[in-house]
Amino acid sequence: MDNKELTILSIDAWREGYYSWTWNNWFKIGTIDLESFEKLTTNRKKIKWLRDEGYINEYSKGNVTILDDGHNWVLEDKNTHEPIIAFEYGNIYY
Repeated sequence: MDNKELTILSIDAWREGYYSWTWNNWFKIGTIDLESFEKLTTNRKKIKWLRDEGYINEYSKGNVTILDDGHNWVLEDKNTHEPIIAFEYGNIYY
């Protein structure tokens, strides 16, 4: 396997309606190598990795989920659906 990396993004978004958000801007805050990312086979494992690596804290337990937008795995607030962090896989696989 070659040395490909996925970018991890912090998301700045504004709310449009009750559950709708538009990404205003995003910032690279880190990377994860493709081999490590592919081992994160469940949302729970992705969230645990983000917590273990210090991207999110313990207060996120039970309050976040991950959704696939077709280009990113996006960590969202469970209640508001606000996007927080994304694994940008679209540049690797497509």
